Amino acid sequence: MNKYTVFIKSDKTKVVLKEQATRDFIKNMKKQGYRKHIIEVEAENEKEAITKVNKESQGYLDSLGEYSGNIFIISVVVILMAAVYFFRN
Repeated sequence: MNKYTVFIKSDKTKVVLKEQATRDFIKNMKKQGYRKHIIEVEAENEKEAITKVNKESQGYLDSLGEYSGNIFIISVVVILMAAVYFFRN
């Protein structure tokens, strides 16, 4: 398997072999508006690498959504408890 470096630009993704991601290459990608993703992916080819990155990103977004939902519910409960406490007195 090969290691790939991932570059992201809004809705576009480019992957290159890790060995090809030199400083000059990274600078050129930044000039084009891409940013280097924090993870590297092991895959057989570029298509598989993009699929793996998308899968990991979706898992992260799902976890973040669950966390946000939990925080929202806790916030509502705390506000209701505070309202009941202040209006009872």
